Amino acid sequence: MRPFRYPFLLCVLAAVASGCATRADLVKVQKDQREVRALLADTQVAVDSLRRKVEQIRSQIDEANRAGGHGARGGSRSTEDLEKRLAELEARLAAQGQTIPPVGVPPGGSPPAGVMPGTPTTGEAPPVVASPPPTPEPTKPLTVSEAALAREDAALQGTKVDEEYRDGIRAVKAGQCDQAEPKFRAFIRKNPKSDLADNAQYWVGECYYRQKNYNKAIVELNDVLSKYPKGDKVPSALWTLAAAFEDSGDKLDARLVLQKLISDHPKSEEAEQGRQKLRSLGD
Repeated sequence: MRPFRYPFLLCVLAAVASGCATRADLVKVQKDQREVRALLADTQVAVDSLRRKVEQIRSQIDEANRAGGHGARGGSRSTEDLEKRLAELEARLAAQGQTIPPVGVPPGGSPPAGVMPGTPTTGEAPPVVASPPPTPEPTKPLTVSEAALAREDAALQGTKVDEEYRDGIRAVKAGQCDQAEPKFRAFIRKNPKSDLADNAQYWVGECYYRQKNYNKAIVELNDVLSKYPKGDKVPSALWTLAAAFEDSGDKLDARLVLQKLISDHPKSEEAEQGRQKLRSLGD
């Protein structure tokens, strides 16, 4: 029997040893694996056949020895030759079996992306299932005071302004209204004609409201309306004033202030939220 030769097996082993392969490489390696296994199966059949022949010869040798040793020498030599060939074939078969990677494992020893280890694969590359992108959480809308603070902070960027006012805004952002209120009052005393005076007065009232001192908040916010009736903080002051009345239990005055906000400043952001609040108060 002529020994089997597998010249393409070197290509399979080279792809496996490289440790880096594409999907096309994986499909080719799996195809080569099937071909190699088919040849190995043929080899096993040949080996089994050879074993049967050896057993037959051994039986004949035993019979000849019992009959007087006729043909024993020639039979022994034939048996030795067959056993030698059998040993060579079995050794080659064992060596070839060790070089073949497990089914479904691509070059480099890792299963293809999206396939769990140990899952049998076919000759076709598994489809890649893309994970859906995470659904972004809806952005919570800013409250009126948060929006006012954001606008204030943006307006101060790159603007020369009294440090006390800037420090007051920083304190409000940090939730330190007890420190912010005196800074705004100091700014108003030093700069009564400043364009930011009405802003500072609004933040004094806002700070009292955040501290839940609603009576003082009402007084300070009313000063925004009386002292700076044309100021740009009037809509915000009306909104917070209505909130202070509501939180102090005076829903009637809260509705009246909201109605004034909607009537006098219908296009403001505060008016839009004022309409919603007015409905909830039972307009």
